[in-house]
Amino acid sequence: MNSYSEPSSTRIIENAKVFGASLAGTVGVVSIKKSPSHRVGRKHWLPVGAKSAIVLALAHEISEPELDWWDNREGGTPGNRRLISTANSLSQWLEETFNIHCQPLPYHIEKGGIFLKDAAALAGLGTMGKNNLLITPQFGPRVRLRALLVDVELEPTGPIDFSPCEGCDMPCRSICPQDAFASGSYARALCSEQMKKDEAKNIIFEKSANDHAPGARVRYCRVCELSCPVGKQ
Repeated sequence: MNSYSEPSSTRIIENAKVFGASLAGTVGVVSIKKSPSHRVGRKHWLPVGAKSAIVLALAHEISEPELDWWDNREGGTPGNRRLISTANSLSQWLEETFNIHCQPLPYHIEKGGIFLKDAAALAGLGTMGKNNLLITPQFGPRVRLRALLVDVELEPTGPIDFSPCEGCDMPCRSICPQDAFASGSYARALCSEQMKKDEAKNIIFEKSANDHAPGARVRYCRVCELSCPVGKQ
């Protein structure tokens, strides 16, 4: 492709953490296209030349709930803005150091993003849990995700052998205010009903120790995420 050397996945992960990620992993675009969500969703939109994805995760500590409060600023949430900064810094490093073309992706599928939970599981960040969330060994499901595409084939870092839901009494399912798991599987429509209720409660939050910009925000339900015992030890 060029006369530059290519970085190892290990080095990319190390630098992603330097730039602010809590976790990172790599996966081939071919594997992403075969993932469950991508098989039933958008199949052929990925740009020509994209060969690998780098998936980034930011730990969402219970003590910092505002990390995922949606506002009207660019990026949507404080956590997403941190991940955008991390992705941009990592892209700049890869392009300047290795002449690798990078394409940071938007969060939303309809705007050109990928199914991040599937990609993260394939990249070895965690596994899909019975709560329909990515569960990581380090932080449980309490992570925010972002990804970027690159035009080189990177050694995949996953998936991993991790089964956190085995033997669990799954408080994430019983605590859901919409009973979205009553049928035994995740009911997206019921979850969406809760999100609509959350959006209707778009209120002014006061300043907190971690956020000095009060304003109108949407605080979406996280009870299934917060009830998961994984990563709390």
